[in-house]
Amino acid sequence: MRQINHWYMRDVFCWRTGASVAWSVLLQPVAVSLYLLLITANLLHPYQWITDWLGVIFSLKGIGYSCLLGLVICIQACSNVVFYQVKPVVHLNRLSIIWNVICPSRFLYIVFHVVLAGFFASCCTGLIGGQYGTLVTICEEEEGFKECLAEEHLFLVLYGMYMGVLYGVNNFLQGSNCFEFPAIQQLKFFQVKGYLSWSLYNSALGTLKTTAYFYLIYFIFGTIPKTWLLYNLDLHPPQLAVNSLRGLFNLHLFWSTWLTGTLLYHVWGLSLFLFKIFNTEVYRFAIETSFTEASDTCLYKALGEKQQPLVQYLAFQDVAALAEYSDGRRKEVYSLSQPGGHPNNWNRICTECLAMIESLTSRLMTHEEMVTNGMAQNKRASSEGDKSDVQLDPKRGYMAAGESEPYIPAPVGTPYSPYTSSVFETPTARQRHLDSTLGQQPAELSWAASPSVHHRSHARLREEKEKQTPYQSRYPSRPAPFWANWHLEYRIKQWRVMEYLLKPLPEAVNRSLFTDAQLHIWALEALSSFVAASYHEDTYGVVQGSLSDIMTTMLALQIAVDKHFKLPTSVSKKNLSDFRPLKAAPVHPDDGLRLDLKSTVKTSLHRVVATFGPNLRNVSAAPEYKRRLLDFMEYKQ
Repeated sequence: MRQINHWYMRDVFCWRTGASVAWSVLLQPVAVSLYLLLITANLLHPYQWITDWLGVIFSLKGIGYSCLLGLVICIQACSNVVFYQVKPVVHLNRLSIIWNVICPSRFLYIVFHVVLAGFFASCCTGLIGGQYGTLVTICEEEEGFKECLAEEHLFLVLYGMYMGVLYGVNNFLQGSNCFEFPAIQQLKFFQVKGYLSWSLYNSALGTLKTTAYFYLIYFIFGTIPKTWLLYNLDLHPPQLAVNSLRGLFNLHLFWSTWLTGTLLYHVWGLSLFLFKIFNTEVYRFAIETSFTEASDTCLYKALGEKQQPLVQYLAFQDVAALAEYSDGRRKEVYSLSQPGGHPNNWNRICTECLAMIESLTSRLMTHEEMVTNGMAQNKRASSEGDKSDVQLDPKRGYMAAGESEPYIPAPVGTPYSPYTSSVFETPTARQRHLDSTLGQQPAELSWAASPSVHHRSHARLREEKEKQTPYQSRYPSRPAPFWANWHLEYRIKQWRVMEYLLKPLPEAVNRSLFTDAQLHIWALEALSSFVAASYHEDTYGVVQGSLSDIMTTMLALQIAVDKHFKLPTSVSKKNLSDFRPLKAAPVHPDDGLRLDLKSTVKTSLHRVVATFGPNLRNVSAAPEYKRRLLDFMEYKQ
């Protein structure tokens, strides 16, 4: 749960979230009415169809179940606050994806939605009525009337719980809980209007696929819950079992099941969409304030906010809109402080934007150096490997030349860093990792050609390991746990399953570099718009003092981005001939931010060049930046 003591969470976020929850509940009766209209469909008798529909809606039972459904939607909408995020998560390997779903807090979140979806489906069965309304029904047999199990009701409730599992899991796997900031701001009415038809279509189509899988699951395992209820409630089995071939071809049951799943996915998806659009709406921060206690609400403070990432995103969104569209607020940025006559507003905003851009430039340069050094070491290692006849094999002590080196993934508890991952590991780096895992091996063991030398070296290595384990060498201040045995650790890593789970995913490292690219896009747009507008609006020339730093920073980022897009795709390649250039088209949904950033850098530079023209020749910069700036002035870029 987010900290509520922050001023934005307390004064803005709570009200925006409350408004989204209220609208989710207010739109629920419309969806439920349409659901009942389709459930009670009777095309041969339209008058009776409309009469039955209105009778269910305005009956006491219909109103009661509708209120319960509204309560369920309200609770589910409030649960969106728990795990929302503004920065997409990039998983390094498959084990990270699995842990992202089954970690205790998120597992409880999924269980909570399972219970909530089961209650939702139970309310829907009450609205349908008839044999779906209750779990126990009266059936007529030869011995008289007896209590039997209404398996249709059980089927729909289990189906609702099944849909709750899928919703909770997909919420984390597909990143549905991540905010998406629209490039073009629209009124919330038009956003919801465009979403409704899309949501109904996708909910109906997606539910149709999941319903087919549930039918198969119930046909195989449906006897288990049914037998348990029959035994514990002392009920008689129904005359026609649903998990039989004849029972599964009940068209009315299929129609009710499909519409129930569509309603559940639609109203829950709508509540999440309303939560997103309310909290991604542009918030206008104060540029300056006369009160010291309100300084945290100023724009420059929000730009450097680290405690609440949502506040930082909204601040950069506001400064980008301010720089491009708001003439009055731009003049406030260009103004001088009184007394003193210092451009404090501009200096603070410019400093935060430049720091944001420089952070990405530094990451890209470090990444480019890692890839370049890795390729050079791979080439040198391959040339040296051709001269050797025997290499080390941890299993048999030697390995013939030309054999591939075994892949050794990083430990499970190792924190992820895009610069230390195993995607760009060289043979030398992998050997150092092997040494840290198995201990520094003696020199004669590395080139052991006879079994006797191998056994003596292995015995000496075992004696050293008895004195100090790898866990103790890495964590000298902590006691080594019982599982910190180097034999066990190494053997676990050699399992095919663990090797598969720990193998790096393609492009994971590259995507992790651009997870916060939206902030850098806004920073570039803001600085370029401020500089372009200052040509006519900057009365005191406050922007001119920072023009050289701004141009240098933007050109450095443009060079770093160009180099990154020219890098090969380092997806566990071992030979230089295996490297392939990066595809121009996106291969992952997150790659759109990379392409947007690349185009934004060029657009921002062209905006400044088109405004100042030849005057930029006098900007002081390094020769490399001068040449790149000249290319932009001559429209060669």
